[in-house]
Amino acid sequence: MSERPRREPPTPLRRGAAPEGRTPGVVAARILGAGALGAATLLVLRPFVTPMLWAGILAYVTWPLYQKIAARTRHRQLAAAALATGVAIGLGVPVALVLLSLANDASEIAGAALAWQRAGAPLPDGLARNALVQRALELARESNLASPERLGDVAAGLGSWASASLVALAGGIARNALKFAVMMVLLYGFYVSGERIVELGRRLAPILFPIAPAQFVESIGESVRAVMFGVTGTALAQGTAAGIGMAVAGVPSPVFFGAMTALTAILPGGGSSISLAAAAWLAFGGRWGAGLALALWTVVVVGMMDNVLRPLLISGRAPIPFLVVFLGILGGLLAFGAIGVFLGPVLLSVAFTLLYEFARIAREGAEGDPPP
Repeated sequence: MSERPRREPPTPLRRGAAPEGRTPGVVAARILGAGALGAATLLVLRPFVTPMLWAGILAYVTWPLYQKIAARTRHRQLAAAALATGVAIGLGVPVALVLLSLANDASEIAGAALAWQRAGAPLPDGLARNALVQRALELARESNLASPERLGDVAAGLGSWASASLVALAGGIARNALKFAVMMVLLYGFYVSGERIVELGRRLAPILFPIAPAQFVESIGESVRAVMFGVTGTALAQGTAAGIGMAVAGVPSPVFFGAMTALTAILPGGGSSISLAAAAWLAFGGRWGAGLALALWTVVVVGMMDNVLRPLLISGRAPIPFLVVFLGILGGLLAFGAIGVFLGPVLLSVAFTLLYEFARIAREGAEGDPPP
């Protein structure tokens, strides 16, 4: 029997020597390579960040429905294509109809404003007979604020602004059509690969945030779903209720003002402002009954949705306090635009969850230390 060759023991490292592959030059090269790869990746994905975020939000919110369709069809790709097509139709058709109605209503409102200015900007009878209004008009005439020339300049400026806004809106629609198509393709991809993406997030969470709790990724998803249902659902409900109230009260262009109500309903109290202004317009125009009825409808129905429905939908689903979500909505809207309505609460929920977990670990560590 031949002897087995003896294995030489590893040469011990000299004091101050770095292990193989961990010399300063190698570490610097790895950091530089990783940074360059990350920067190049962000540069490639930069045009698609917004569609990617919207697609991710839609995929997470509609994921239970996708699972049901996939279970029935037993074909993930077919279920993903069917649901992505349904989402595209469900979002695209109503938006197109609303935009067409808004264009018609906006032209009617602009024409009515121009005719009112050409007629000398007369006030409604009920408003013109008011002593305070008459005194304010006298002061405005004395200071040349209510002269026909000044009103004409203001109307011309508003007309130019409206025309420029419509041109910008048309260009924005053309640009956003491509982003919408990209978003639908990404939505299909998220449906097909969603489970692997979530699993990757679960694996990365302990690496990026070592103190993150076990259900960290799930808590972020619940925050997104809570904001989606709370903010969007409340805004749509307020816009619909306000539009119905204004249509019954006889306010012109109720679809236009209902859509504006839905947009402003993202802000606290914004959903009631347009309806209350319409109620005041009806009252000062001599239609006190319709104005009072619309004001009551706004306070009781539209306002209660903002004060009751929104906190109920958000706090009932989100694992974080409503105040954190509220600040995330406002701050995200100001910082990132429309996508910030959902991105802001997610960022604050991550920060809140990590701070809460850090405080819990610190408290448990302090309680476990032996007394001096």
